[in-house]
Amino acid sequence: MRGQLLSPKLLVIGLLVLAAIHAAAWAIYPDPGTLAVMFCVNGFVWAMGLIYAGSMPAMRLVWYAVGYGILFGVMVVGAQAPLLLGIFGPLYAALYRTPKILGYLLILAFSVVFIPAYWFQTVVLVSALYAVVVQILPQRHQHFAVGAFAFGFILLAGVLMPLLYLALQSSPQTLWVSATREDFVEALANSFLTSTISTLIVLLFGVPLAYGMARLQFRGKEIINSLIDLPILIPQSVAGIAILVLLGPKAPAGQFLLEHFGLEVSGSYLGIIAAQIFVSSPFLIRSAMNAFEEMGPGLENVSRSLGAPPLSTFTRVVLPLGSGAIFSGAILTWARAISETGALMVLAYRPFTVPVYSFDVFTQYGLDEARPASIVLLIVCLWAFIVLRWMRSSVARGFFGREAVS
Repeated sequence: MRGQLLSPKLLVIGLLVLAAIHAAAWAIYPDPGTLAVMFCVNGFVWAMGLIYAGSMPAMRLVWYAVGYGILFGVMVVGAQAPLLLGIFGPLYAALYRTPKILGYLLILAFSVVFIPAYWFQTVVLVSALYAVVVQILPQRHQHFAVGAFAFGFILLAGVLMPLLYLALQSSPQTLWVSATREDFVEALANSFLTSTISTLIVLLFGVPLAYGMARLQFRGKEIINSLIDLPILIPQSVAGIAILVLLGPKAPAGQFLLEHFGLEVSGSYLGIIAAQIFVSSPFLIRSAMNAFEEMGPGLENVSRSLGAPPLSTFTRVVLPLGSGAIFSGAILTWARAISETGALMVLAYRPFTVPVYSFDVFTQYGLDEARPASIVLLIVCLWAFIVLRWMRSSVARGFFGREAVS
């Protein structure tokens, strides 16, 4: 039943309620300007109610009035911020016809009123959850999964909240000054160069290792399989000490490299790359192993039965099929390498990489000086990660797809 018959009565009742609320607000906020704002907002809400009366069911009009009453009570009485009603009241009335968009407005209102210090971060995280839930909630027999997702999202929100809060702690001018400092630019270049070299080295040796682990069966395989993940379990400082003991200037291997090749591991780019390889290699190896195990040896056997040599089969069949997982592992390896700090502080404090540079600035000058450099690093790494993910889904997949077809 539409609201044409009942809506006039409901609107009259609503008008009386709004008049009573406005009269009570007069006693609480005698300021003429504030009262004028509330009067204009109430009038606009009333006018929109008249417009909705001809097209909405009666119950939706009831909920329209109830929703505005709650909004009015929260902002005017509870939060004692009547001027906020001048923003959210008209938006509520205008967006009531589109409930999905209205949900974002209510999230914004809740965040501004109840969590003012972190309103932006709360809006971003809760809106992301709301956008996903709105899409998946209509799916049948998935209500438990929706609830599980919403509950688990608390963990993701807790991880992202510090990053979102940090990103807004410096002005663009301060970030620009920090990003253009010569020592920061040098540290950033060192980070990108060493992490890229480390990732390429892990690719060169890690993919063959992963392939062999996926295809071969031998005694002790489970032990080696466990050792692949060992760098993840070892504390970063212990990793730096271990490499320094093996390749440091007083170690036989370190003396050999220095005397015969002029290479010094500690305090050099070589030390940075060694530490990055140590801590980041499990991500690519494990990702490639999972891909090779899932695809199975069937297509390889077909390729070899047609006369293709093993190397050709590996490059033209195995790698194209596993390219997505390998590229994802490479992204994680690169990200882990560029963020390494603990091992480098022991093995190669200088030349600076950006994480070590940020820590050095923090220890020397405090949090205020370290914050801009950390924000710039966060932005740079975020965009680099986005670009790599885009390459993983488009460029790499298309290249290997053509390779497999040819």
